[in-house]
Parts: sequence; structure tokens; C-alpha cells
Amino acid sequence: MPLIEVNECDKLDAVVPDAEFVLYEKKLAERKPEWSFSIVPGFFKQSAPETDDATYDPLQDHLGLAEGLTWAAVVAKLSALNKAVADPSRERYKLVFGARHGQGYHNKAIEIFGLEAWSEDLCHKTGTVAPDGEKLVWGPDSLLTERGEQQAQLVNDAFRKEITEYECPIPTQLFSSPFTRSAQTLCITMDGICVKNEITEPDRPLLAKERLHPIIKEDLRETIGAHLCDKRSDRTTFEKRMKGWGFVFEDGFAHDDIYYKDDWREPIHQQAMRANSFLQDLFSDTYAADEVVYCASHSGEMKVLIAVTGHRRYTVPTAGMVPMLVKAVRN
Repeated sequence: MPLIEVNECDKLDAVVPDAEFVLYEKKLAERKPEWSFSIVPGFFKQSAPETDDATYDPLQDHLGLAEGLTWAAVVAKLSALNKAVADPSRERYKLVFGARHGQGYHNKAIEIFGLEAWSEDLCHKTGTVAPDGEKLVWGPDSLLTERGEQQAQLVNDAFRKEITEYECPIPTQLFSSPFTRSAQTLCITMDGICVKNEITEPDRPLLAKERLHPIIKEDLRETIGAHLCDKRSDRTTFEKRMKGWGFVFEDGFAHDDIYYKDDWREPIHQQAMRANSFLQDLFSDTYAADEVVYCASHSGEMKVLIAVTGHRRYTVPTAGMVPMLVKAVRN
């Protein structure tokens, strides 16, 4: 059985209902956003209609690089697109590596007990005991399972190979959901590439020219409310768990989870608005120099991030990653 593979729950999680997307577009028009987004086609197989997302393994295929392309060509084209713009303040291009966290204990519970048991009962609990006696704890703020860590390491291995053997660009900016499982995934995926733990491995060499400090963004968190796995830890707990990795918090980040409610689940169109807000910030002047970025989030967040960029629907398994060449045009 492959470490990273699409299951039935992943397929359901990838769907944005038409009615929700219509609501999103209505709300977005009311907000009058600064930027509009689209996908530049032809660079990655994940955006090609003929690619079967249920079976395709990008880790065995240069992370999804389109046939006949090299990473050097992608980097050159990305740079050329940005340089060719008459007014850089009105049009920008970025390569975004959008990643889902590896398997968490909530994902494992769904695999063991089924989606119905999860949705009707287990999602409102902090954990349970598996039939084999293993204690599963997923709330609040589930950690990665051993399998989840192994999945992220597999992505690290693939990334390293693409960088060292095929000239894949290293991201110059990293972002993470405030949930521990996403931060863990980011650290394992980028360990030795552009991040390291300054406490346990202060002298570890990096493939990048300098160590990056991942930025925590609330807009990248999973669907808010009702499911205790989607209630985040407070800031102090996160800092203890991720000590040494150099995470920084966005301005205004609250110590406690001020958004979670036990009796409310965030509608998909509202989550899509959050994903759009993340992109608005990403393409602002703050990150204008960062042409290649990586963000670690969740199945629900990847679903809407994919939708609001105009990318085709794509199922992302645990630890899956979708590279997207995103074009932003100022409205």
C-alpha cells in the first residue's frame, strides 16, 4: 500500500458545491478585492484535465512538471513573465506549492471507523480507543501520526531530489496554517532544504542560501468550528511544540482560538473568502520579491485555494502537494 494515496474521504473533501461557489463569487464582488487570480496552464500535470488525480503520483514524476519542461525552463519563464509586465504593481506571477498536511490522528480515526461515525459522533470528541487498543487523540489540534511523519519525509526526499538533480527552485517564503499538523508537515518537508531546528541541529547545512522562518497564517487553517480536531492550540502550546523551528506569527495573531465554535461549522463559501484573503496578501507588495512560495494547510483549505485560483478540481491526499503557477491582476 503506497504511503500517499487518495481515498474516498479525500474525493469528497475535494468538492466545492456549485451553490457555495456562486455565494463565494457574490461575496467577493461585494468586497471588491484588489487582485483577481487565474492559473497559467501548461506548466504542471495537476492542472491538465487528462490527469487522473485518483491515481497520479507526482512524487514519481518531478512533482508534476509538464511533459517536456525542465525546472530551469519554469524558473526562466516565471521570471520572464514578471519582467515582461508593463506595470509590476498591476500584474504578478508566482509559483505556489500548495501542500496538505500528512496523516493526523483524526484522519486515522476516519480510516478506522468510517466517515459516518466520524461525522455523526467522533468529530465532536477529543479522541477514542481503536479496536487494537491504540489510544487516538485528535482534539484540539491533532498531531501527525507516525504514518503522517513518514509521508512528509517522502515529500522531503522527492523535493531534495528535484532540487539537487533537476534544479527545482527552493521557495523563498514559507507559510503554514496555525495547526500543529500543518506546521509539522512543513518542517519535515523543508528540513535541510530551507528550514532546520536551531536547538537540535544548529549546524545543519541547508540547500538554500539562508534559513527561512515560516509565517503562521490564520487564513490557511482548516474549516472552522464543530470538529475538535479543527480547534487550534493556543499560541503558547504551539510555540512549545514547534520550538526551535523559527516560526513567526502574522500581525494580530490571537493567543487563543477566537474563531472556533462547538455549534457552528464554517460554510465553504466563507472558507473560500479566507483563501482569497490569503492570496490577496501573498500578492501584495509585502511579498512582491517572492516568486516561489510554499504553504502548508489542509484538505478543506486546499479545496478552496484550488477553486479560487481557477485551478481545476483536484483531489489532494494526506501529504499531497499541488504546484500552481498563479497569475494575479489588479482590479
